[in-house]
Amino acid sequence: MNQKYLQGLASDMAGASSAVFFEATPENIAAFLMQHQAADLSAIGTADGRTFLTARTGLIDVCPDQEYLIQKLLPIYSKVQMGIAPVPPLKTVSKSVAAAEECPRPDWNYLRWEGCSDQKYQDILSGKFLLGLPGQEETVSMEVQVRSYFNACKLALELVDWSSGEPESWGHLTVNLGIPMEKDCAFVDVNNFGTGILAWIEKNGLGKPTGRIHRSGFVEYPEYRFDAGRLKELDEYGYQKHSQRYDVANRPPHQKKNGQER
Repeated sequence: MNQKYLQGLASDMAGASSAVFFEATPENIAAFLMQHQAADLSAIGTADGRTFLTARTGLIDVCPDQEYLIQKLLPIYSKVQMGIAPVPPLKTVSKSVAAAEECPRPDWNYLRWEGCSDQKYQDILSGKFLLGLPGQEETVSMEVQVRSYFNACKLALELVDWSSGEPESWGHLTVNLGIPMEKDCAFVDVNNFGTGILAWIEKNGLGKPTGRIHRSGFVEYPEYRFDAGRLKELDEYGYQKHSQRYDVANRPPHQKKNGQER
């Protein structure tokens, strides 16, 4: 735990504006969870909104910082839950006091709730899953995230910039032109990235051109078949979710009955 202040929010509170702020101590965390032990969902995170743990009806369900959980929080919280120890008082501070304190990047995987495994998070920090994209002034460290377009759940690839040490959306590598696509195929957004991005895609083993080109407006977009194995390597969770969605959305009609899957 490398934060001075945390904030707590629960489903039985009025909304985000009702969040309470407190010093990052296990006693305060236990106190907040006990105050909202009947809530369907409680969340505690940094003062700037990056999640530390979540609980459902008072039971902690996700906490990436297992060392802190086991060594600091549970020795207090478990005794309080069992009635062996009294509920500590929640010592709050104002939002302005918490906001005035700098929030360093959490020393736990705060992207866990977005499907980023602890191993992938460590690999990203080490640079293992980052691809260098040459920019105008310097090379940008990019993460490739696999997503799906709403239309028939076609493949969508998003680039996320980690150059600052924090994930920042850079843009979509692909574009949805609203026409049927085979699995793992997508049109590359050369309108925004330029044709130079094609060599980058092939150099990094992401995919190869199919030869199909679709014109939209004044731009001709090339179709690429992206390598499923490479996408799984870079974003296993994202690719699995996309693959499942695509398979369901594009299942042949004879495999459905009354609009429902067999």
